[in-house]
Amino acid sequence: MPSALRFLLLPLLAVGLSSCLPISVGPRSLALTAIADDAPWTIQDLLTAGRVPRHLLRSLPDTLELAPLGSVIVACQTRGSLWGLCSHVTRKVGPNLLSEEPGPPGSTSRTRPVNSLLGRDVVFVLDTGVQPGQLLALQARADALTGSAYLLNGETDGFDCVTYQNALQRALGLPDVGPLNPRWNAHLPGDVLAVPTNHLLWVGVRDLGAVHGLGTAATTGGADQH
Repeated sequence: MPSALRFLLLPLLAVGLSSCLPISVGPRSLALTAIADDAPWTIQDLLTAGRVPRHLLRSLPDTLELAPLGSVIVACQTRGSLWGLCSHVTRKVGPNLLSEEPGPPGSTSRTRPVNSLLGRDVVFVLDTGVQPGQLLALQARADALTGSAYLLNGETDGFDCVTYQNALQRALGLPDVGPLNPRWNAHLPGDVLAVPTNHLLWVGVRDLGAVHGLGTAATTGGADQH
């Protein structure tokens, strides 16, 4: 059997052989609810109940434009994977560019257009500590890693989408964006949202009209309430 086909069949085999898979991570649902900006809120309200302060919500195109250079973006869709609704982590490195390890096996780290995220249902933009004065160093490290192979949990000779972003962070002396999940033995995109050093800036939604309690389009402005 070709190796690529074996890789694609592994999740199905796991389901068939085990009735006790590790729990999924990240948001439990992408059915979001807008709450008042002055209401008590932590990131756990988002992860467990889909509650988001109103001022953080934007349309998907507006969110991708507002995302600061250097920010990390967690991309999610309502039809999720075994490990959760969020399946990808990328980083904005230019007005119209992302730097990422896209996966799956056979892919290599590279830049992609920001509008490649327009097919996602929800994206979360995070401040992971990158300062304007560090952007040149960030880009230099991304350039050095261009063409690195996909490798699950890889940290030197290859990377997955989370460990690639961890490598960029480490080049700047910053904390990792995402940890190794011990139950899955993998770095999972959904875990990135719960890391204390990552701060939520914006939540981009493809269908803003589906956000409960939003009513009209969100107003401008933004502040972190992690």
